[in-house]
Amino acid sequence: MSRTSKADLPRLRVGETAEELRHATWLELLYDLVFVVAVAELAHLLADDLSISGTLAFAGLFVPVWWAWTGQTFYANRFDTDDTVHRLMSVAQLLAVALLASAIGHVDERGHVFALAYAAVRFVLVLEYVRARRYVPAARPLIDHYLAGFSLAVALWVLSVAFEDTTRYTIWGIALVVDLTTPLLSRKQQAGLPPQSQHLPERFGLFVVIVLGEAVAGIVKGLVDNDGVLIPLAIAAAGIVVVVAIWWVYFADLAEAVTARTRFAGQVWVYGHLALFISVTATGVGIEHAIAHPDLDRPTAWLLPLAVAGAFLSLALLHAASSQWVRTLPRLAGAALCVLAAVFGGAVPVLALLVPTVVAAVQLLLELTPERRARYFQEREEAALEELEEDVEELQERGVRVPDMGGPPVPGQAGRGQVGAGPSAS
Repeated sequence: MSRTSKADLPRLRVGETAEELRHATWLELLYDLVFVVAVAELAHLLADDLSISGTLAFAGLFVPVWWAWTGQTFYANRFDTDDTVHRLMSVAQLLAVALLASAIGHVDERGHVFALAYAAVRFVLVLEYVRARRYVPAARPLIDHYLAGFSLAVALWVLSVAFEDTTRYTIWGIALVVDLTTPLLSRKQQAGLPPQSQHLPERFGLFVVIVLGEAVAGIVKGLVDNDGVLIPLAIAAAGIVVVVAIWWVYFADLAEAVTARTRFAGQVWVYGHLALFISVTATGVGIEHAIAHPDLDRPTAWLLPLAVAGAFLSLALLHAASSQWVRTLPRLAGAALCVLAAVFGGAVPVLALLVPTVVAAVQLLLELTPERRARYFQEREEAALEELEEDVEELQERGVRVPDMGGPPVPGQAGRGQVGAGPSAS
């Protein structure tokens, strides 16, 4: 039997050359398919109950689903070599996520299934990090930190099975706090191990496509459930405008550099996506209800504008993380108008649909304005200089000699370590 090649073992994927640009693997795309189903189940959960408690349940369950995907994404970003062992572990996670998705719509009766399935996903991730720790000595300080936090969270999820209702959900909340804060508290250990900057934005962009796809599915379902023609089609067209605007604004610039920025920007970029994913999924549910019930009952009248507001507020956070201030302010203004539409939507229901549609159209038009694009690219250059200054400062703090930016490089300094700590995430 032939031995496993070194190329098949986990290795640090940080700082790969231009010839080794990373893209999503076929395995990662297969892995994403099960999350398409999980997001659909979450959308159905919200569609069945637009009350405040139903919305909170939807948002609360979205967090572990997203974190399960994020955990595997960050592991693959740093260590994936697409070898047989990694593939088998990913398939095991895929099965666990499928089981988790099956319990979302019946979490009150099948909470133990949801908890154990999520624990299984994270346990496999822990095993992957144990394997990476063996073969990547440079990453051991970071991996040790992750293993401690993630293992504790897994234990809490398993423990929750022994309890019912409020106590169980409280333990879930504590476990999620442990899970989510573990990477945030590992900045020191992440020094020199930033994520691979081409791969990570592509992976998050693919999840954006998943939630946008669910929004489009909601529009189609709304049309199926309504026997009318003109009014449902008009509402569907408005929904398409909103979806396209979010897509256009997000993908106009993925800002790859922010994934390796130091300080606070990377964290805002990663965790800001959670709010975006929740908001876009809820937007699809709101449009579906608006098409199926054109009279716009009160739950729909507040859900749709608030969901669109959440989407543009999330986009504003992502822009701010990339120092794209020209793009940030319009998103904030649009989010504020949508919130006002939710406030007054009960008295004037048409505002709940009209305002988000107009806001989305304006956001889209602003992206197409040449003058604003020119200002935006100017900001990108300024942000790049600011990022370079931060990187130089961090290198100096770590005791690395940095040559004068206007002079020749210092002999022996090339390739000494990676710059930045990157966004904190699992």
